[in-house]
Amino acid sequence: MVVLRGLYVSSVGLDFGLHVSQFRGMISPSPEKSEIVIVGAGLAGYAAAVALAGTGANITMLDRAPEGLGAAGHSDPRTTALSPSSFKMLSCLDVLSACQDAPTPIAAMKITEAETVLRWPGGSLDFGDAESDDVLAYMVRNHDLHAAFAKVSKDIPNISMRKGQAVTDIEQTPNGMRLAVNNTEIICDLVVACDGRQSLIRNFLGTRIIKRDYRRAALVADFSHSLPHDNIALQIFRADGPLACLPLGKNLSGEYVSSLVWVEKTKTAESLYALSPERFSHALSEQLDGALGDIEISDRPHCFPLALMLAENYTAPHAVLLGDAAHVIHPLAGQGYNLTLRDAATLAEHVFEAKILGLKVCDMSVTEGYQLNRRADAFAMAGLTDGLNTMFGSSFLPLSWLRHAGLALVNHALPNQAKAAAQIYADRGTSPPPRLLRGHRLNG
Repeated sequence: MVVLRGLYVSSVGLDFGLHVSQFRGMISPSPEKSEIVIVGAGLAGYAAAVALAGTGANITMLDRAPEGLGAAGHSDPRTTALSPSSFKMLSCLDVLSACQDAPTPIAAMKITEAETVLRWPGGSLDFGDAESDDVLAYMVRNHDLHAAFAKVSKDIPNISMRKGQAVTDIEQTPNGMRLAVNNTEIICDLVVACDGRQSLIRNFLGTRIIKRDYRRAALVADFSHSLPHDNIALQIFRADGPLACLPLGKNLSGEYVSSLVWVEKTKTAESLYALSPERFSHALSEQLDGALGDIEISDRPHCFPLALMLAENYTAPHAVLLGDAAHVIHPLAGQGYNLTLRDAATLAEHVFEAKILGLKVCDMSVTEGYQLNRRADAFAMAGLTDGLNTMFGSSFLPLSWLRHAGLALVNHALPNQAKAAAQIYADRGTSPPPRLLRGHRLNG
């Protein structure tokens, strides 16, 4: 069992705290109505909207970005490694076909340690086979994925996008959730909070959160290199944090390109961030020790602080939390957005089944089913990634030796089991999974 250590709980309220100050001065005799309101138009919000559209529900999306800003307002330099089930989901929703660049398959993954006490051969772990047709994951750029979601959603008649709209207050009523949105009101059966790790909706609901500051930051950038990546992902575990190089095919000049996620102590990361692209390329070359040949990064990397955050509850009456509003985990396994897509697929599944029975989208079967499934999955994945980060980040001599020996043993004695374990790890969730994660559309 993996134990999450060093966690603390915070909250803006111990109860389902409903703020009514806005409504006392602006009660409208005829507020707008919608079955589902999705707050947030990032990757989580769009995943929820496009997934839920198949249920036939009337959906309103609220985007704080003003009209005309478009996808540029959600520019995200990061990349996402889609698990096979996430790939099936986004394929059947026509999102991946709308991406500017086709997803890059990851055929295999090599996991190793940067420094080991005993450098005897075999101290690495290989998942998958670069020569086979099996795929461990698919790489997509976040900004490309966001633009594809926006394009697809425009053609879905039961999705209404409201730009420049921010929720300023919420109130639970017998008829549903009443939202104060700018100078108007919307009443809905279900609010889906997709407004990120600093979620205002979560705060309005008074949902407590479990936090852990990793005191680390991730440096993210695309870089070109002279040696081919062969669609193999490289993950190097280091004392201060992992370093991952994820294949992204080739650029327009024909150079091999990979996505970098380099975790360091916060101060070290900030120092690296301040380097010129040339000096940063040199620092990265030292870390990779020639594994990808000559390295070149054309732009300064982006720097993101790392923390673990889990909401204690994922639902409240007429409301659910989805994506980073519900969970933020360590990026070492690249599973954050896959968790979000499982959130969206699970919610859509429960809403779809409720509507077939003539029930409302806020029925207890929806909220309770979602809470049971998604909380368990997120807490399990958080525990797994947190435990791996702790184990591989330790420089304790016996543990380092055991780690190294274990990697060699698993790699050479149990290759098939290791590959199977990688697939299970990438696609953990309910059994059987929701229809969307099996590549089947909902027909609401």
